[in-house]
Amino acid sequence: MTLVSFYNPLASRRRGFDFERVFDSFVKSASEMANARLSYPAVNIYEEPERFRLEVAAPGYQKDDFKVSIDNDMLKISAEKENNPVEGEAYTRCEFLTGSFERTFVVGKAIDTNKIDARYDNGILTVFLSKRDEAKPQKPRSIKID
Repeated sequence: MTLVSFYNPLASRRRGFDFERVFDSFVKSASEMANARLSYPAVNIYEEPERFRLEVAAPGYQKDDFKVSIDNDMLKISAEKENNPVEGEAYTRCEFLTGSFERTFVVGKAIDTNKIDARYDNGILTVFLSKRDEAKPQKPRSIKID
């Protein structure tokens, strides 16, 4: 009895190369990745000496489509966009990604929640999270010995 099934088309020389099965699995995984991208846009987070910089890849949106809020150390970024077809035109194929998403991040005590800024430019929403003075790197200083 086989408990685990594994299919490797490149190692299966008895049956030959099963292109359809490989292609179907590739299309399925690509489709799953595309659906995941619809729900959660990609995010990059950078740490700088004075702040954190969070970048959200969200092309096709306008600045007014976004909502950025902070509540109890939770940063919430959301956007909503409707697909508005031009009246009188019929799509033969429509692949532009539209819809809504929401991402939530715990900002922690190192962030000064009163100093958070955001901007949207060229399909990237950038959120700047300023650090509290205690979290910023301290300059070296001499200590007097008594």
